[in-house]
Amino acid sequence: MSSPRLHRPLNVLVGIRDHWDRADAPVQTARSAVSELLGIDVSIEIAWDLLILNLDDGYPDRSIFVPSVAKGVQTFLEVLREILDSEISTEWTDTLLERAGGSLRLFIDVSKKKEPVVFWSATRVGLDVNLPKGGMQSPIEMQSLFKVRLLDCFNDPQASLDEWANLSIDTIGENSAATAPHQPFDVLPDIRVLPRPDELLLKPPYHLAVYGGGNAIVEVQCSHSPTLQLLAGYLKRWCKVNHQNINHPPAVEVNLHLSSFGVGLTYDRLTLSVEDRNPNFLVSPMIVLSFVEGVLGYKSVSVDGTSWIFRKDVEFRKG
Repeated sequence: MSSPRLHRPLNVLVGIRDHWDRADAPVQTARSAVSELLGIDVSIEIAWDLLILNLDDGYPDRSIFVPSVAKGVQTFLEVLREILDSEISTEWTDTLLERAGGSLRLFIDVSKKKEPVVFWSATRVGLDVNLPKGGMQSPIEMQSLFKVRLLDCFNDPQASLDEWANLSIDTIGENSAATAPHQPFDVLPDIRVLPRPDELLLKPPYHLAVYGGGNAIVEVQCSHSPTLQLLAGYLKRWCKVNHQNINHPPAVEVNLHLSSFGVGLTYDRLTLSVEDRNPNFLVSPMIVLSFVEGVLGYKSVSVDGTSWIFRKDVEFRKG
């Protein structure tokens, strides 16, 4: 099922073994279901080395690379089975069987755009399934796009990958609306293909909460670690010094607290405290609130007097 193995990272090799080659892997179960429904053999040809080369940038965590690819192919097979099972178009099914002959071959490649592409290849005599470049979309999006592509894959026998890649996401959306009924639900993702928390939380929406009901401590909780690190760095830089203490410590103790999830130095809490320091120094949430809204662009969601809740939907990029 897989291509000849060249030099590959260990976690990719383990992923192929556990999520692709195993007979009871979900992708192989889905392949067998399509084969049983069609009454012919279904084979999948996949060049892992080319996939790694073309998709690597979208998967900084190599451990989810193979599970993500496997899930994408599994989704395609489930959509194909749905079309065959529901008998949406008996003519379409007859065409598939006629062109496939005694065996349906699937070739797994990479699309030139961030959306999947499917077309019948007269040269390879099989279905070319091109996974989206830059990472998989949500299962519900993939299902919709795969369905539209499959139903249109025989319309132009000479269709090339480049011609398909030129189709816009808007065009796909219009076709999807015309061919598939609206589904008022989403699909829960497979935890094996989700990135680690420290990577997942770098994407919006970002959530932030400020708590400060007294004069001695302010706590900031945030899903976006770089936000807290920037805020802490700014406050430490401009914090006054307690000259009444011989050691001249900062007037306010600014502490970042490590998250209990993910790997590496990821923070989810920041505290500002003046406890056990000069009683002339107090701590107020006002500088935090101004920084969060005025500098970082977070939007207020709710306020109850001692807590302020914010949200930001625009992704932060490194300057």
